[in-house]
Amino acid sequence: MTLGLSLALTVLTVLISIAGLLVFRRLGVNEDLRTQHEITDPYSQFVGMLFAVLLGFMVADAMQRFSLARQTVEQEASSLANVYRLADGLPDSKRRKVQDLCLEYAEEVIQAWPMLAKKKTAAQTWNTYRVLWKECTCYEPVTARQVNAQAAILPCMSTLGDCRRLRVDAMHNGMSPILWCILAVGGVATILFTYFFSAPNIYVQIVMVAIVSLVICLNVFLLATFDDPFSGDVMVMPTAFETQVKLFRQEKDSAYNPATAAPIEHEGPN
Repeated sequence: MTLGLSLALTVLTVLISIAGLLVFRRLGVNEDLRTQHEITDPYSQFVGMLFAVLLGFMVADAMQRFSLARQTVEQEASSLANVYRLADGLPDSKRRKVQDLCLEYAEEVIQAWPMLAKKKTAAQTWNTYRVLWKECTCYEPVTARQVNAQAAILPCMSTLGDCRRLRVDAMHNGMSPILWCILAVGGVATILFTYFFSAPNIYVQIVMVAIVSLVICLNVFLLATFDDPFSGDVMVMPTAFETQVKLFRQEKDSAYNPATAAPIEHEGPN
């Protein structure tokens, strides 16, 4: 969810909450409510506590899934880099083929990254992934060095495949609509309970209702932000792949000569 949309919905919710309070106060039940404070106060605390616990668990779970998605992307890029460098132990023709596929795969992942927000993946990237697997598994090594290189490459390819599948699965691991409905009902109920307290100064109660609705909205939009790790203003970026692409290209341009290699400027965290 974007920041602009979050702010707009927050302001709208706060205004609706205040309007609801004013309508409720116009019903003329202020004196009756003041005599019921001893009853409404414990019920309000009970409802607020249950909603806070529910919302807290949901936000914590969403943040954990977001962090896991970021770690998965970093591990996928790291495994790809390991395959690229371990390919140095293969014959020149096979090495160039594997390393070209690693570079191609990284570039295609970056280009197809916006599709993750639409819950889609690029068919071309899957094809490159399958070809890379085939090149690594169908090769028959001859020398001891080639045997060791292939033996080291295969676990890295396995990790790469696992991380890719986990990244794709992360697109569909968000909260279900039923849970969002439960959350909405709980938020509305918590705000409505603030109407059952009649403060002598209406402006003081307006401020209290506005603060309660604001805090609820901020937590809900925090949940919405972390619920989908690949969309919105706060999202997991393909920074790890972009860094590896720069490294791959530098190694190709320098012809594997460290003396001519330029320093790489690493991107910030995802």
